[in-house]
Amino acid sequence: MGTWAPNRPGIWAPTLVSIGDVARNLLLYVPFGAFGVLSWQAPRPWWRGALKISLIAVLFSSVNEALQLYTIDRVASLTDIMSAAIGACAGAAAMSRWRPRRS
Repeated sequence: MGTWAPNRPGIWAPTLVSIGDVARNLLLYVPFGAFGVLSWQAPRPWWRGALKISLIAVLFSSVNEALQLYTIDRVASLTDIMSAAIGACAGAAAMSRWRPRRS
């Protein structure tokens, strides 16, 4: 558990990073990556598709975190963006690596 640090320069939000929050973001974005790969034509090599979907997930998560700046009860976090990127990359890599090729 973190602590609120309003008087420390560079710390503008609570430094709260919980394992549960990171795990939820990872698990939320795994299907995002997997279904994203299924919705596109398979590029060759397979890792290009995983990279494209991961970048879209980073963009989506960044917008989501930026919108949290305008709410009272939510805190934007770079940890959420990174865990979303890792989850989407894992889902996209798994699906693009092992899915059957279209002919």
